[in-house]
Amino acid sequence: MLEFVFIELPKFAKNKVEQLESIVERWCFFFKYAEETTEEDLKEIAEKAPIIKLAYDELDKFRWNEKDLVAYEERIMDLRKEEAILEHRLDLAEEKGKKIGKEEGKIEGKIEVAKAMLANNVDVNTIVKFTGLSISEIEELSGNL
Repeated sequence: MLEFVFIELPKFAKNKVEQLESIVERWCFFFKYAEETTEEDLKEIAEKAPIIKLAYDELDKFRWNEKDLVAYEERIMDLRKEEAILEHRLDLAEEKGKKIGKEEGKIEGKIEVAKAMLANNVDVNTIVKFTGLSISEIEELSGNL
């Protein structure tokens, strides 16, 4: 649901974090008192509205000198690269896992077919031909039946 809230900041009378009761009031407090908010108040606001903590953090960047801002942006880029690399590795691992699972499933299927054929007294050479299993694998299966 989309909701619009029109705010007249001069009429917003609450000036202490303890007085804030809703997310709208927390946003009003942010817009009116962001520059004056203490770390303690910020922690309390962030507990109840983490998104507002992000807004304070973004606002805080305007106070940084150029060197600090560049260092921060480089670190963010490094973190995003690391995240992309990890995501790519995860994708590769999932693909590999699926491939291994399919191969194991095919082998299990061949073994089940071979067992059924052995149970129906089909000769070993025919089983080799239809399953692709080796003679020794089929003989091992027949010993387990």
